[in-house]
Amino acid sequence: MKNVNGKSQIDMQPSMPALLIGAFENFRTALNAASLPGLRPSHYRVMALIPAEGLKLSELARRADITKPGIGQFIAHLQREGYVVLDRNPADNRSKIVTLTASGVAAADLSRQLIAETEEHWATILGTDRYRELRQTLLELKALSDPEPNKS
Repeated sequence: MKNVNGKSQIDMQPSMPALLIGAFENFRTALNAASLPGLRPSHYRVMALIPAEGLKLSELARRADITKPGIGQFIAHLQREGYVVLDRNPADNRSKIVTLTASGVAAADLSRQLIAETEEHWATILGTDRYRELRQTLLELKALSDPEPNKS
């Protein structure tokens, strides 16, 4: 069906990326409202990738899909803010290990809590079946761009 301007109804709808960004805004708004000093949403995402025992900086860059110089900037900022420490790797002096401080653990926990609350909210609004279907569909779309199969 065409409208007055000759565009179809589907042409007038928001794009899928715009819809996904809009859905993400719920989480971003909650995170910004509860945010700890000196942190942006991207900082929380990176800190959530750091296990309790720490992680080689190069491995964190790989997991976060950020260049090594880029992850270096992230970690330098987080270190200045007191959320991480960066030490030499005792097993390999050429690499460094990044670990979370108590403040970093609290920030990563806050991020996980807000993610869980957001997902619970979405499941409540959509219903369990539609939420599971949305999650599965997004996993399938994500897999299209994953360099490693079975990575999620």
